[in-house]
Amino acid sequence: MLKKLLSLFADHSPGRPDSVISMPEPEAAALLARAQSEYRQGLLDEAQAHAEQALAGSHDYAQAHLLLGLVHWRQRRLEDAADCFVLAACFDPALAEAQFHLGTLAHQRGDTDEAGRCFGKALELRPGYVEALLSLGKLKFERGEFDAAYGHFQQAAEADPNNAFAHSNIGYLLLKRYERAQDALHAVDRAIKLAPQLAEARCNRGMVLQNLGRFEEAVAEYERALELAPGMAEAQVNRALARLAMGDFAAGWREYEARRNVHLSLQRPFPYPEWDGTSLAGRTVLVYAEQGLGDEIMFASCLPEIIGQAGHCVIECHCKLEKLYARSFPTATVIGADQASRDLSWLARAPAVNCRIAVGSLPLHLRRSREEFPPPAGYLKADPGRIGHWRKRLAGLGTGINVGLSWRGGTLDTDRINRSLSLPDLLPLLGVAGTRFVSLQYTDCRAEIAALQDAHGVQVHRWQEAIDDYDETAALVSALDLVITVQTAVAHLGGALGKPVWVMVSAAPGWRYLRSGDTLPWYSSLRVFRQHALGEWQPLIDRVAAELRGITKT
Repeated sequence: MLKKLLSLFADHSPGRPDSVISMPEPEAAALLARAQSEYRQGLLDEAQAHAEQALAGSHDYAQAHLLLGLVHWRQRRLEDAADCFVLAACFDPALAEAQFHLGTLAHQRGDTDEAGRCFGKALELRPGYVEALLSLGKLKFERGEFDAAYGHFQQAAEADPNNAFAHSNIGYLLLKRYERAQDALHAVDRAIKLAPQLAEARCNRGMVLQNLGRFEEAVAEYERALELAPGMAEAQVNRALARLAMGDFAAGWREYEARRNVHLSLQRPFPYPEWDGTSLAGRTVLVYAEQGLGDEIMFASCLPEIIGQAGHCVIECHCKLEKLYARSFPTATVIGADQASRDLSWLARAPAVNCRIAVGSLPLHLRRSREEFPPPAGYLKADPGRIGHWRKRLAGLGTGINVGLSWRGGTLDTDRINRSLSLPDLLPLLGVAGTRFVSLQYTDCRAEIAALQDAHGVQVHRWQEAIDDYDETAALVSALDLVITVQTAVAHLGGALGKPVWVMVSAAPGWRYLRSGDTLPWYSSLRVFRQHALGEWQPLIDRVAAELRGITKT
């Protein structure tokens, strides 16, 4: 899911210079009033000329400097705009708008400390200044200071209850940072009631509905947002994810390409043309990494086909996957690299490349319908020697089946609330006789495991070396009898290795898990267990425990 957090001006565009602080000469004031009117009409050249005439007669006229700064801003002359705002603040130190616009310019150029100082100064000069509250809230949000951001947005809504931007921002934070979807829906509904034509609020409402599992309604909201703001990348990507979750692969993959415009996929400076789906015979194609490990692994199901079609395939992947991919795709050139780095010196180690494509764009050409998914099978191969090593370690645990376990996934940005459990939540599962549980949790969970054993006498085994090295993780997963997990990269790893995997999925699942069905087209060995109602994990855990008991009795 993608955020659309709003300040008062969605594109950081300048506001309206309507207030008058000082009383200059009547002629200068008349010229300024005329310039303000022309500015509001978009007549920038005329507004500039009359503002400059006003300043010719009153050089210390702060409001005229402010207006001239706004004109320069609209003309993309940002240095000239900054100079004008500085002069406005100099000639009228009480002019809050000058500080606000200096802060917005500083924010735009990445100087967040100066931006925060200017926004704070604007609020000192004018308590309850809504534009400054919204912008300071946005700045705090970007710094990860979510409580402070929420406080500023609330103050903005209190200062101006009819400000749709404030309510839309509150809704976003309630959903993504405080995990209160119903309250978020109430907030964005209020924003839309206040401003039905606010495309960003429509996009936010679609995101909330999608989180609640109401996919058709979410798509309708994204489409309304796109009617209001054609080309809005956030709405396009979110609609793509909703459509993919609904199994509409043809439209979903096509729109998924808009992810390049919203920083979901990093832009890479490769000096090759993009592959357009034409024949790769006799050509070398570079398939490069993007997004997280789970996505890399899932999209890698397309690699065998690309390798078979191309004269040669160069695969750039996360460094954690390099050994696993090199073993699994032996005819390709596999290079582990940091996708966030712009250093492409590693290309010197690869054969000459003819074209390139992001791994997440492969389904656009190869998976446009359910029928185009090949019979799913394990396509990754762990180290046989290390599999043997882990089988011996597991045998030392005693009799019974060995089950890998991962119970927490995601971050605040990636739907943590719908992807995470606590270990005590899993007690019905952990108490199944004839089972041995092994942690595959990639976060530091030693304290959780110790607390579980102290409180309930239940042991979950954990080997740090199998977590630190992903090739070792793959070997351990291959040695296990079963993996039970929430929506994490471990689910994709197990499925790609062809191991039995049971995934516990929220009623508002991530798009990768579709919205219905107990299987996925990506993996033949993966089984999906779904919530019947959003947030109700315990009945689902009980069902999984019952299934596990059935296995241990056979």
